[in-house]
This record gives sequence, C-alpha cells and structure tokens, in this order.
Amino acid sequence: MSRAAIPTLITIAVCLGLACETKPAAPESRAPEPSVPATTDQPRAEARAGPVHLAVDGTGFRRGSAPFDWRGISAFQLLEQIAHGREGEAIAYLDWASARKITIVRVLAMAKHLFQLSPADGLKVLPRLLTLAAERGLFVEIVALADTADTSLDLAHQVTAIAVMAAAHPNAIVEIANEPWHPTQDPRLHDPAFVKVLADLVPAQVPVALGSIEGAEGYAAAGRYATWHSPRSNAADGWGHVVELAGGAALVTRWSKPVISDEPVGAADALVPGRRDNEPARFAAAGALTRIAGLGATFHYEGGLQARIPAGKEVECFEAWSKGLDAVASMPAGGRFLVSADLTSIADVTGSRAVFGRLYDKELWVVFVDPGDVKIEWKAPWREGSRVALAGVVVVRGLRDLRPNPKPAKTPGPPT
Repeated sequence: MSRAAIPTLITIAVCLGLACETKPAAPESRAPEPSVPATTDQPRAEARAGPVHLAVDGTGFRRGSAPFDWRGISAFQLLEQIAHGREGEAIAYLDWASARKITIVRVLAMAKHLFQLSPADGLKVLPRLLTLAAERGLFVEIVALADTADTSLDLAHQVTAIAVMAAAHPNAIVEIANEPWHPTQDPRLHDPAFVKVLADLVPAQVPVALGSIEGAEGYAAAGRYATWHSPRSNAADGWGHVVELAGGAALVTRWSKPVISDEPVGAADALVPGRRDNEPARFAAAGALTRIAGLGATFHYEGGLQARIPAGKEVECFEAWSKGLDAVASMPAGGRFLVSADLTSIADVTGSRAVFGRLYDKELWVVFVDPGDVKIEWKAPWREGSRVALAGVVVVRGLRDLRPNPKPAKTPGPPT
C-alpha cells in the first residue's frame, strides 16, 4: 500500500464518522453514488423500539439482549437476480431459507467470474435485498469486494456506499472482501493494513470482518469479527475436512472474537475431493463439530454460488447439517474446548474416528465424529444426561452432580 493512499482513505473514514458532511473525492470512473434513506433519527428511534444491529458479545453475537444463532448459507447471486429482473427468484430463495432456520445469507455485492454484477448495479439494489430479507427475519452478510483485480473500481467508494446502507438497515453486516489475498483481488487487498483502512469506513454499530483469515493473521486482528475458510483436506477417507473444523477452536481462543466458518467444503451432487462432498453423514458431523468448536456455521454448496435452492444431494446434505446443528442447539455459550485426551479425567470414550467436547461447570457436550460402537464410561461425579444419534455423529451431554454426598437414609427400627 502506498503512503499516499492511506491519508485519502483515512479522510474518507473521518468524513463518514462526521455524518459525511462532505463526500470523498473519487476518480471519474467510480460508480454513481447510491440513493439511500436519511438515517439522522435512526439511532434514537431504535433506542426507543425496533430492530437493532447485531452486537459482538465475546466470541459470539447478540441481537438486543438475546444470543444470535449464526446459521448462514452461501447465496452469492441474490443481488444479481434482483438487479437483472429476477427478483421473484430471490424472494423464493429467501422464503425457502427463512422457513428452514437459516438466520443469515451471504451475498456478493459485485462479481465478474461466477456471474456478471457491476458494482453500480449491486449498490442500486442492495437496499431492496436488505428490505426483503428483513421482512423474513433474515440478516445479510454483504461481501463488498470480489473479482477486483479485473474491475476498474474506487475501492473506498464501494465500501463507503455499502457502509452507509448497512448503517441504515439493522439486518446488515459487512465482510470487506471475499478471500482478499486471492489472485482475483486487487493486489492492494493482499495487505491487511490496507483492508483495515477500508474496514474503518464502516460505522461502529455494523459488525465488519476484513475477509477470510487464512491468508494472513492481520485479517483476523483488525475485524470486529473474523471469517475462516477451513482446510479442505482429502485425508481420512473423506472425513478430513470435517475433522479440520476442530482447528477453529484455537482461532476463537487466539482472537477472542466471533469466528465464522464461512466457506468450508461445499455440498454437491458429485464428490470432488478437496472441494465438494456429497455424503450427508459428513455434513451432520460438520454441523455439530462447528458449534462444539465455538464457530458460527455457514452451509456452503455448489448451487449457492448462483443462489439456487438446494436440490438432490445438496438438500440432503443441508438437512443433515441442520440436524447436526440442532443436536447441539441447547448448548450454552462459553465453555472450554476439549480434544479426546482432555476427556480422560471425566470419562473413558471409545468407538469413533475422533472425539471432541466442550466443558462447562455442570455439563459436558461430547461429539463423536464418524461413530461406530460408541462407549462412554463416566467417572464420578459425572453421568450421562442425553444422547442424540445421527448418521455421521453422536452427540452426548454429560451432567455433573455438584451436590454434596447425601446422607444414607435411616433404616426404621423395630416397633416399640
């Protein structure tokens, strides 16, 4: 990043923080300024009543006073559908998602390779998508920058325009760039410090991530939350990419902020090792393990690149993933992540490919990945509380009895 570029972007950030009384200068090729509603009274109105933005709460999110369950899905092309006269397809998708416990859709605000969506067209219809999603109780993760290496674009203007709209819509959150370190992105985005300056353009009430953190640590450090594209390992007879999700627990501990598994191995009708999987059992295990690792969960699949409603093997994998999440739905926030060796003081466990857990004061949640003959020998004062068995995963909840040892009941003596 050149030294000359930083002051320009900082000026824009300051301008946005001062209610944008003056607009930042931009080259002639920049997209036209989008029309957005005035928001002067919005913070006061929301303080009285009405929807509010998601707020970072430790390593998770809350919506008002309630924890937010990040159950996302890749729906990249929704904005393109609306921009090019296919709003009915977008509405049908949002209806489908809202009826299936999805809470957030991930969309691209621009694209050139997967499909054609100019930055100007994406900005023009973004408020409409946010409104349609809000009507269905859905949040939208807006990916501001994609395919920027091949697009003439004022990056600061694109992010600023999206930031203004996101501030006006409480169901919006922002990811600055999809894989900012990727060759398809403007080389300036390969520098986390440059992306951070762009992220600083987003108002404080809007959660913002820089982009998937595997490219460099700086992408995680500077965001209000972080996104992660987990390793797509081919190992362990197709189960490698599932077990790799456990590595996300260390990222949550390291960064002490929400980490979202935003683009793991996707579902598809055909198996493509290292990219796509078509085995529902592995998606059930992935759903449960994602939560045990302390991550937000996003379902990724081939049809999601074009925002097509899942069908065939995709929908089978989606339904299995949903059941895996449901199996741990009542697990509390917090806790400590455990691998199998950490469990030995609580229970002896056998009978699966891998075992992971999350420990609390009075309970323990254990996930058996690719289970066989699962066996648990609990050590006092622990006992089994419940068990859910699915194809691909068994989830066991252990309970710890913290009461003092009760006194033995007295045996009645002979009558006198």
